[in-house]
Amino acid sequence: MDLLAGRYRLGGALGRGGMAEVRRADDRVLGRPVAVKMLVPDRAGSGAHRAAVRREAITGARLRHPNIARVLDYGETERDGLRQPYLVMELVPGPTLAERIRAHGPMPWREVARTCADVARALAATHARDLVHRDVKPGNIILGPDGAKLVDFGFAARPGGPSVGPDGRVWGTPAYLAPEQLYGRPATAATDVYALGLVLHAGLTGGPAWPGPNPAEVVAARVEQPVPVLPHPSRLAGLFEAAVALEPEQRPTAERFAYVAAALSHSASH
Repeated sequence: MDLLAGRYRLGGALGRGGMAEVRRADDRVLGRPVAVKMLVPDRAGSGAHRAAVRREAITGARLRHPNIARVLDYGETERDGLRQPYLVMELVPGPTLAERIRAHGPMPWREVARTCADVARALAATHARDLVHRDVKPGNIILGPDGAKLVDFGFAARPGGPSVGPDGRVWGTPAYLAPEQLYGRPATAATDVYALGLVLHAGLTGGPAWPGPNPAEVVAARVEQPVPVLPHPSRLAGLFEAAVALEPEQRPTAERFAYVAAALSHSASH
């Protein structure tokens, strides 16, 4: 399929996850480059995954913020005998934070602070609309020329919603889940803040706090090992420790996280 809905000329892949792929495309009507998200073939038959794409489109349409990639269009098309949804988004030039870390390892602490401040602002706007992202991780953060942008609201839900799907699987990515998600308790705004604390750790150290070859081993490691401390002195240590507090009510709000991270990124000394 090269032309989607008679409008979007599909190009090369920008990224691929377990559920969906994102491809570059040219919008022939408005003459602009965009990103198109579609389910990967082996997920296309799942009603739950199709619903997630639609939910992401509806959620994204409600959110307007400089640090959130804009949703531009949604539609459905025939693909492999099934009616398949697609999501058209703003094309943000730049790698994901995950790609940046894989390619270059640990980042300068000021860069980490700026990136996390941007993501925290996006989360503050999300929480203000009574939504929880539930999958904050380096792979869902794009490092654009005008700052970091948060993407992929396919798992977003209202605060207090279940952390476990109908199939018994926990929503989100094991290495970046908050404790309440791991144990199946409801997700809140503080859940996203915990995940952002782990993103901060990954940026400073060059990898997740609990590395592992598969989700099961990551979860096992998390049950057995406490949250690691940052391995070197950092102005961000206090913010990290606050963000990953065990009790959700002890964590800062996303707005407070953004304020502290931004202030530290502009501070005069290490």
